[in-house]
Amino acid sequence: MRRKLALAAAMAGTLFWLRSLRSQSPAAESRTGGYRSMARYLTEEDAIRKGEQMGLGEASLDGPSEAVVDRDVPLKLRFRVGRAGMKTGGGLRLATAHGMGTDWGGLHLQTSDPAGENYLAFRTSTGAALAWRAYTTTLNPLFARYHPWQFINEFKLTGPSLKEGNSIEIDLGGSRGVRMQSYDEKAFVFRFYVDALGNDDYLPLERNPHIRLRAAPAAALNVVTPSGAEAGRATWVNVWADDGYGNPADSFRGKVAFSSEAGDARLPGEYTFQSADQGAHRFEQVIFPKPGTYRIRVRSADGTLACESNPVIVRTSAARERIYWGDIHTHTMYSDGRGTPEETYDFGRRVAALDFTAVTDHSFLVEDWMWEDIKATANRLYQPGRFVTFLAYEWSGQTDVGGDHNVYTTDSDMPVIRCYSYFNYQNLRMYHGPNKGANHVEDLFRMLAPMERNENLMVIPHYGGRQANPAFHNPGLQRAIEIFSDHRRSEDWATKFLQNGYRLGVIASTDNHAGNAGYGVRRAAVTRGEEGEVFSRTSPAERGTALVAVYAGELTRQGIFQGLYHRRTYATTGTRIILNFEINGSPMGSQLRVSGAPRIVASAEGTAPIQVLRVVKNGKVVHAVSPGGTSASLEYVDASGDYQNVFYYIDLVQTDGKKAISSPIWVN
Repeated sequence: MRRKLALAAAMAGTLFWLRSLRSQSPAAESRTGGYRSMARYLTEEDAIRKGEQMGLGEASLDGPSEAVVDRDVPLKLRFRVGRAGMKTGGGLRLATAHGMGTDWGGLHLQTSDPAGENYLAFRTSTGAALAWRAYTTTLNPLFARYHPWQFINEFKLTGPSLKEGNSIEIDLGGSRGVRMQSYDEKAFVFRFYVDALGNDDYLPLERNPHIRLRAAPAAALNVVTPSGAEAGRATWVNVWADDGYGNPADSFRGKVAFSSEAGDARLPGEYTFQSADQGAHRFEQVIFPKPGTYRIRVRSADGTLACESNPVIVRTSAARERIYWGDIHTHTMYSDGRGTPEETYDFGRRVAALDFTAVTDHSFLVEDWMWEDIKATANRLYQPGRFVTFLAYEWSGQTDVGGDHNVYTTDSDMPVIRCYSYFNYQNLRMYHGPNKGANHVEDLFRMLAPMERNENLMVIPHYGGRQANPAFHNPGLQRAIEIFSDHRRSEDWATKFLQNGYRLGVIASTDNHAGNAGYGVRRAAVTRGEEGEVFSRTSPAERGTALVAVYAGELTRQGIFQGLYHRRTYATTGTRIILNFEINGSPMGSQLRVSGAPRIVASAEGTAPIQVLRVVKNGKVVHAVSPGGTSASLEYVDASGDYQNVFYYIDLVQTDGKKAISSPIWVN
């Protein structure tokens, strides 16, 4: 019950990140093993309890309870000193997780221009002096101690001590306001750590002020259909209003109408969005009467918003394998993302209209009670034939010990294996339990091996905060590589794995930290500053960054996982391009022997005109066509005579810059 209350409180934002009691912890080990730790606290709950016993005080927010994303909002924070008082040398640390002002870059404040954006003013009620210092880069010296709450503004008391009832006031933004992040969130929290005694013992408050961030008004429509359908049989179309930042515009109440080049398609009638839609609505009973390639157009009644769907290929009968779309790399509030696992899955299914998805929180930040909720949520929301969820996590080792890898299973349960690249005993937000995990990716492979049976496990390297290292490979577990994400398009990095001889399928997923599975937004670019990496907003942001397409016989965990495991996959930069690729009749992901020149066949239906469709052999383009329209095909016979120990894949680029890359086929 304690855990459920803690989770509910965290969701409400009033008791954010309250730790549940652990049945096993380093503290418990010390009591039974006779060892007495010199650490001040071994759990965050211990630190919170200590602060409550001391009577640190309380924090509050004077300002609106909610605001619109990417807007300037004036906020006044107040800390009322408790019975512990505050000695000279003590102070506050105000922490945020990732972005305000500039997404992923912390709260960048300034004190020189009261009329400017992000102006900061601070004072004590007694007039005692405060010194301010900002730690707002990803490599700041407090990162390891506070991650994922690593963006910190510190206010140190340099004047006379404060007594109970005195206060510290922090004015964020002045009259103009402070710029909020560009993604919506039910409870954006301002987290307070308080050092009452001036001994660098910053204790977290249990209750922290928060503000709700709502989506901006609708700026675009997104229309999604299945990539395949049968003539005369009902299918569906999903429409959602995008606020221009990748958030569903839940205030949208516009009327939309449907059309198609094929006038015989049975499409929905006009529809006015309702409050219950929350910006997204799925329409059933869409019927295409005859075979062909269709695209559905949707336009708002006032003519300001319009969009065309992805292509849907209609056949006379069901194909043996269908294309299913997914995003299997997302993060929630249980690591360094936003929202709960349930909210992430809800966006993936209801808004992005995914067929399958997975939550992959950083395991070193996931405590046991969080892992139980991740498992329970994935299993509860799994609906065979409609929506597939996978139990998964991210093992986040530094590049020299293997780099980032996501671990997936078809099972309803598996233990979580943690990495200690980032472990810091002072950081009480990290897992401090007895399961020490794997400190090298080879240790991860070794610990997973006993759990592997009937192709139930898979480990996928990716280019993220710590790019995976091509020096390490396990062919039974590493079956694919993530080539696109919110981070970057990383064909250059992924090609190194293929050129090492690793037989990996190609996938893409968002690595989304905003709770929006299936609709990544590349919001930030990295520059270098005095304190390390500095994130700054890109203009314009790229909306829709990465999706994986899987050819599978059924929409179940086993069906999708088999498609992934056997490399029947391709990657796109977020749009539902249809791509097919064969060599001598064998599909993408195959391994085959040939006695003569291999015959390569590929075809595609784009979401925009296709600029080029090309054959890549061992990392080099050997053939290309430039169709100009939204359909493309090619046939190529490699008569070079050099087709021993080679791999081929298809690379497609549209005129709008969107891409698709197939899994390779390995020959001889």
